[in-house]
Amino acid sequence: MKRLIKMMLPVITIPFLLIGAAACQSHPASTADESAVLAYADPATDMTLQGLSENNLEKYTQYGNEEFKAAIDREVFDNLAAQINGQLGTYESKQFVKIEEQQGYTSVHYKARFSKGEVGVRMVFDKDQQVAGQWFE
Repeated sequence: MKRLIKMMLPVITIPFLLIGAAACQSHPASTADESAVLAYADPATDMTLQGLSENNLEKYTQYGNEEFKAAIDREVFDNLAAQINGQLGTYESKQFVKIEEQQGYTSVHYKARFSKGEVGVRMVFDKDQQVAGQWFE
């Protein structure tokens, strides 16, 4: 199940993520930075995952930057929501795991609980604290 999700989401996230996996070096955020990042990342992550669970495109993209919004049209979103909701069920909660800084982006890793199981979720934020990408891991 996780493998299928990993395979599907990079296709969706590549258009709006400028992070090259092989060329990236990540740097953990300091403890002082952690609370500042979580202040914007937590509500954005909840809203994004709730929007996906509710099949609500407007809610899903509410915190997204322009590139994120442009990459997620109704057809892409409907396919994504159907797959995630079918495999994982309804979004319930998340637990913070770690923060990394990569090439001007902030990646916040969570363990997300859905009605049918748990999965890793990586939310990527740009310098304006807007969602630039999302991966299920």
